[in-house]
Amino acid sequence: MKRFLLAGVGAVALALLSGCYPKGQIYGVGNEGGLIFAVNPPDAEVVLDGVIQGKASDFPEERYLKVESGKHALELRAPGFETYRREVYLSNSLLRIEKTLVRKK
Repeated sequence: MKRFLLAGVGAVALALLSGCYPKGQIYGVGNEGGLIFAVNPPDAEVVLDGVIQGKASDFPEERYLKVESGKHALELRAPGFETYRREVYLSNSLLRIEKTLVRKK
């Protein structure tokens, strides 16, 4: 039994190290999810629930923005561009936000 258990753990470890796993399973622990941004302009400010989080370029897939599960108000702001607003719902997974902001007229 012990040998079987060790073989199973080894197979799982090998699968994880080789990249053969659904990416969604490695993100979000417990009651948290994450946001990834692909925004133009990349220096657009990310505001979540009224709190500035940083620039969109600060949160690629490798360094996603950790967020508690639930509904949140998201804004993307940049000087000379219209503010983008939307509600997002996160669970224990990643949500990719792809947006090109519109220039003000």
